[in-house]
Amino acid sequence: MKERLRELLRGRGRGPAARNLAREFLQASILAALQRVGAMVPLAFQGGSALRFLFSIRRYSEDLDFALERGGAGYDFRGYLETVRADLRREGYDVDLARVSDQKAVHRAFVRFPGLLRELGLSGQREEALSVRVEVDARPPSGAA
Repeated sequence: MKERLRELLRGRGRGPAARNLAREFLQASILAALQRVGAMVPLAFQGGSALRFLFSIRRYSEDLDFALERGGAGYDFRGYLETVRADLRREGYDVDLARVSDQKAVHRAFVRFPGLLRELGLSGQREEALSVRVEVDARPPSGAA
């Protein structure tokens, strides 16, 4: 998969559009991992990224937003994140989970890809990490999800 990302970026330069394309590719990889593990049963995909992926709306979003629905049977935020990390590592990515929080109404984590921007030629800074924020509204208002 990492090679596929390199192919997508070939000839796109180093600007914001190339970074956005890389982030969107990684978002799709995260969504695929969540689907494989069954996370999309208790979760409703929503927000800007949902509009972009599901309806091809020209709106860019840096995060993946979900709402917990149907009482959340089987929901395991940290377990889902570990599956995402394991899947992405199998695809050759260096992946960290940062600022994981599941104690409040909104569960949140950052899936970080340290060194990837430099590896892809999108940054000269070794420390810069591309990240995708994942948020789950664990207590959405009635009828919201």
